[in-house]
Amino acid sequence: MSGPLQIGRGEITLAARTHAYALLAAGAPCGLLIDGPATLRYRVEDRFSLPVAKRNVERASKLGAKLDGEALVITSSLDGAVIWGWGLGDGERAHPPAPEVLASAARRIELADWAAEILAGRRFQPPSHGLLAEEANGGTGRRYALLHGEDEDLLLHVDPVEGEENLYKLVRSRDPGQTFRQGFGSVPLAAQPIGRQWWAPPRRQLVAVHEAMHVDNPVGDQLNLVTRSRLEAHSGGAGIWQAQLVDVITDASGRRLPVTVHGVRVDGKEADFLHQDDELLVAFGRRLGEGQTVEVEVTYEGPLAQRPAGHSYWVLGTWPWYPRQALDGELATMDIEVDVPAELMPFASGSQVELAVTGKRRRLVTRLDRAMQYAVVAAGKYELVAATAEGVTCRAATYAMPNEKAAQQLLAKFFSGRRMLEQIFDQPYPFHDFSIVQLEDWGFGQAPPGIIFFTREFYTAPVDRRTRGYFQDLDSRVLHEIAHGWWGHVAKMGSSSEAWWTESLADYTAALALWRLRGGKPGAHAFDEIVLDWRRSASDLAPGASLYLADRLAFTSDRNIDDYWRLRYGKGPLVIHALRLELQRLKGSIEEGDRFFIAFLRTFLKRNPYGIATTPDMVATLHELTGTDWQPWFERFVYGTEIPQLPK
Repeated sequence: MSGPLQIGRGEITLAARTHAYALLAAGAPCGLLIDGPATLRYRVEDRFSLPVAKRNVERASKLGAKLDGEALVITSSLDGAVIWGWGLGDGERAHPPAPEVLASAARRIELADWAAEILAGRRFQPPSHGLLAEEANGGTGRRYALLHGEDEDLLLHVDPVEGEENLYKLVRSRDPGQTFRQGFGSVPLAAQPIGRQWWAPPRRQLVAVHEAMHVDNPVGDQLNLVTRSRLEAHSGGAGIWQAQLVDVITDASGRRLPVTVHGVRVDGKEADFLHQDDELLVAFGRRLGEGQTVEVEVTYEGPLAQRPAGHSYWVLGTWPWYPRQALDGELATMDIEVDVPAELMPFASGSQVELAVTGKRRRLVTRLDRAMQYAVVAAGKYELVAATAEGVTCRAATYAMPNEKAAQQLLAKFFSGRRMLEQIFDQPYPFHDFSIVQLEDWGFGQAPPGIIFFTREFYTAPVDRRTRGYFQDLDSRVLHEIAHGWWGHVAKMGSSSEAWWTESLADYTAALALWRLRGGKPGAHAFDEIVLDWRRSASDLAPGASLYLADRLAFTSDRNIDDYWRLRYGKGPLVIHALRLELQRLKGSIEEGDRFFIAFLRTFLKRNPYGIATTPDMVATLHELTGTDWQPWFERFVYGTEIPQLPK
């Protein structure tokens, strides 16, 4: 090679006697194998990424890092590397050997112990999937570099289609649960946007606009499923759908059990597919033009109905139990049909169209007639208490035995909270048929479309010291999950970075609703105590923690894990509170500022209803309302690491 190899913002320099060989796929270069010592020099140049990367490297790695002007330079000595990318290596070898020698060398080096072990145990997506999608869908420049460091193994992933590059540390890990396995996980060290600012999302090529799902639970943990996804091309050239779909379930005893796809049809015709490493790749047999649609039907089965801790219920949650892309790849109306043994009560996202028992089977049909993300299905031994008010029906499901008192209390809190939040937002709750479902766990609440999951503390009193902490702030936690009906479903996030405002606005407006519901001094005191908790949490953050890049923290560090929650549920709502106070300052009074704050909430919600909302939409909404440029304010407190200082 004539000089250093550039991979995104990374530079790999080979030692004098180190060789680079080409990887070939059907005779075309698809990568390089580096056999021998080399040096990685990676530059973090994005000003919002730099403090997070510096923090991660210092707290979660053994790598060297130092400031070089306005960049952070991360270095590592390497003992070898495997690099994938179409065309990589063309013209980069001084004396290219014959193809058969290249192929032989590639096989030999790829099977080196370090590379073979990582590739066999990887819990990150294989490079082959991305390269297949790039070849079929257009685009260039996607790169994967598996780097064998003297101290740590690394993965550098450059993806111009997603507009992002990431440097990860690879670590051995074993996670419990339904979809995880032992192997090598990727821990983020540095993330940077490519050809864009963080707040300017790339355009998704394919978007699911309708999902139809049939879920059959014949017995035990077995599920038989048929899903039909109608995909719309938002830009031309797509020839492959690269969707997430779990392929292995780990049961309670640690056994790895397969999820098997039996067939895929595209517009009614059998299609080629690949199901591996929690992804499903489907070949359309043609390239779609912009605006064209295609329907993909997938038939599969597996032990997906795992009972957590041996309980008599199962949950298909927000993990990829059906084929889908992440977040902005799904804006779909949905029809769901669930068939279970009659002793189980089924639940599914959407309004109930039918619930019937025939013989020994129970069948539920639901429908979501507005675009949604992340459908969920559950079934178990539940007892129901239902109520209808102002055109909204809500069912509270208690697990294993009737608990009418707890169910009635939750229903009352749901209806009063929904009514108060509707007044604040001047927009109806997005679901008129709804279920609240109990899970036998602690400290958990989640609000996917049409369902809220709550854990045991919402249904019982404290039983011992170990669980008392879970019973704090139950009223505000209920309101938080109700508020997600607007922040998450009416206004949707398009990426994990945008989750900051869905959680922050849900937390903040829940606190406002609690203030109004309790009224007077009790309400004001409750609100002030919540704000104080936000301030305490945010003040405990270690340097280098960005609200927008919270999910880019390296989670092998306990401090980073704690700070992730401090960002999401401390600094985030504190930033919203500071925004409200700034409006009060700009408008000259609390009353006038609050009038503009409520107008901000309502306008932001109505800006793109049931579509993707973004942080730039928030900035634009504030600019339209106030005539002030809010971008510098957001760069300080949302994209940057500053914490707003509130009046004492």
